[in-house]
Amino acid sequence: MANKNVRVRKVPVALVTGTTKAGVWLGSIRLSGFSILIMSLTLLGVLVLAPQLKILVEQRQVIADLQAEADLKKSQISDLEKQRARWDDPAYVRAQARDRLYYVMPGEISYLVINDANIDDLKREKATASLQDTSTDWVSGLLKSFLVAGLGTPTPEQVQPTQ
Repeated sequence: MANKNVRVRKVPVALVTGTTKAGVWLGSIRLSGFSILIMSLTLLGVLVLAPQLKILVEQRQVIADLQAEADLKKSQISDLEKQRARWDDPAYVRAQARDRLYYVMPGEISYLVINDANIDDLKREKATASLQDTSTDWVSGLLKSFLVAGLGTPTPEQVQPTQ
């Protein structure tokens, strides 16, 4: 048998606390088995659910991208339907034939400008050119040239073509 005369004395134990902030903080932590169980279950839940949440976020992003693409395609379809409806109008078909195929109605005259790319260059030159006064009067020069040509008598050498 064990010694029955032994007395058990309970002595309060003081935890060692440091004088630093970290020591004070560590000394104030009281962990029980329940709090360790809850923390471990929380950590396990995060580790199990994190990949699934990542997949969920990626799938939502893909869905949003596909929805935006579908909206874009719907707007393109509506634009194409409007364009197709325009082709049902005979006036629109006539205008497109005039513009694209250079068709004209009977009795009309069509003028086609060839090498019209130079027109833009001429417009730019006119915009940058400045007006200048000339020292000669071109109107009187034109009139003198007309009178000399009409009233003058050419010599036979001037009339004969040179061979």
